[in-house]
Amino acid sequence: MAVSIDIEALRDAAGPAACAAADTLRAAGQPAEFGPAGGGASGVIREAGRPPYEVWVGVTTDGFTAECDCPDGAGLCAHAVALTLAALDEGLAWSSAATPPSALAVDPRVAGLVEIARNIPARRLALLVAEWAAADRVLESRLRAQAGQLASLTAAELNDIRRMIDNLAHEATSGDRWDLHDVEKAGRAIVEEVEVLAQRPPTEETLLLVERAARAWDGLSGYLHDAWETYEEEPAEIGGALRAVHVQLCEQVQPDPDELAARLVEIIEAAEVDSCLDEPWDYLAVLGRERVKALRQLH
Repeated sequence: MAVSIDIEALRDAAGPAACAAADTLRAAGQPAEFGPAGGGASGVIREAGRPPYEVWVGVTTDGFTAECDCPDGAGLCAHAVALTLAALDEGLAWSSAATPPSALAVDPRVAGLVEIARNIPARRLALLVAEWAAADRVLESRLRAQAGQLASLTAAELNDIRRMIDNLAHEATSGDRWDLHDVEKAGRAIVEEVEVLAQRPPTEETLLLVERAARAWDGLSGYLHDAWETYEEEPAEIGGALRAVHVQLCEQVQPDPDELAARLVEIIEAAEVDSCLDEPWDYLAVLGRERVKALRQLH
C-alpha cells in the first residue's frame, strides 16, 4: 500500500541545521540521481571535499527510516532529507512497508569479507579494487557506475554493441573449422557485453538490446544442448546470466507489462530449443501474476 510523506513533520524531526544543509544540497543538484529501492528511495550524495555518501529513506514498520553512510547517518541527517525532497519532487511512490538495506539478507561469506574490507586503509582498498577492475571489464564498469562516470549509451554506441553481439553469434558457427568450444566462448562473450551494458543508466533501448542478445544465444545454445554429455551446464549458466540482466533491467525500466509480455511470447516461441528468457516467474514483479500464468501456458 502506498503512503504519503509529511515533509513538514520530517523537517521538524530533522532540525533546522540538517534542513538548511539539505536545502543547500538540493540547490547544488544533489542527489544528481536516485531511484526506488526496497519500497523507498536510494541515492548517492556528492559534496566537494567529502567522500560520497549512499543514503536510503523509506517508510518501514518503525515509521520513517533513514540509513546513510555519513557520520550522522544513525539519525535523520541532511543527506536523508535532501534525498526525500528529491524523491517527493519526482512523485516517488512510497510503500508502507519498505525494506531498508540493513535488513536485507547478505551471504555470510560476503558479510565476512565486508568486515575485512572495513579494516583496510582506504587507499590500499582503492588500489586493490582498481587492480581487479583493470583486468575485468564488468568490474571496471561497475566501478565507474558507482563513481557516477557512466552516462546513457548514445545511438552510435548502441549500434556498435548491436553489431558486436550479431558478429559474435555469427562467427561462432561460420566457416568449416568451428567447434562447440567456439559456441561456448561466443556465449560467454555475449554475457560480458550485456553485463557491461547493464552498468549504464537503464533505458528501454538497452532493454531491447539485451533481448536481442538473448535471441542470439537462443540460436546458438541448441548446439550445446545436442552435446549435453560434454556441455551439460553451460547452456543454463550462460542463459541464466543473460536472463538475470534482462530481469534486472525490466525492474529498473518498468516497461509496459503487456508489451513486455508480447515480446517474451515472441522470443520464447521463436527459440528452436528452449529460450533463456523462458522462466516466467522471474518476471512476476514486472508482469504480474496473470501475465506470468499466461506465459506458463505456452509450454
